[in-house]
Amino acid sequence: MQFSTSQASSDPVKTVGILGLSYVRRLPFASPLQLPWFEVRKFDSPGAKVSNITQRSEWMRCMEYRPDIVLLVLGGNDINVDTKPNEFSHKIKDLALLIEELTGADCLILSIEPRLQPRDISSGQYNTTTRSVNRLLGRMLDSKSRFWGSGLQKEDLGYDGVHLSLEGNQQLLKNLLISAKNSGGLMTCRHL
Repeated sequence: MQFSTSQASSDPVKTVGILGLSYVRRLPFASPLQLPWFEVRKFDSPGAKVSNITQRSEWMRCMEYRPDIVLLVLGGNDINVDTKPNEFSHKIKDLALLIEELTGADCLILSIEPRLQPRDISSGQYNTTTRSVNRLLGRMLDSKSRFWGSGLQKEDLGYDGVHLSLEGNQQLLKNLLISAKNSGGLMTCRHL
């Protein structure tokens, strides 16, 4: 995987924490990823939900790391037949505000990905709900740099219909790094 290295040598290196569910664990690097313009660490917590991430050890590790930017990859495990898109999108936004308050980082929320075989809900209902949540977050967070559409498609899913294929993981990492690189002048959620 190739990335542009056109950053001026005088620019400071930014630290980036990728916080979220098992998608983060499967990103194709195991230790901190050193790139010319930033250092990336992943804080993966399989099974993590918006509703329980703050009780997990990876949450504490990310908060202690105090990155300049947090890329939040959460939400898919929370979606069920009772999910109310308006309420849930506010919970995700509130989590981003908490991250910013605790770390001083800019928090970029990744859109919730499609799934073909979600648990305890039909694929159609899951994908309809996630589209609604993503649309609400995009409107609620009026800066495009604050909410990022992952660009992942159903074709990026692996054999289980939930997790990404190898190619999907590589695409997600590439998109996350591009979004982090472009997020230098983020408006903070505190002002929304």
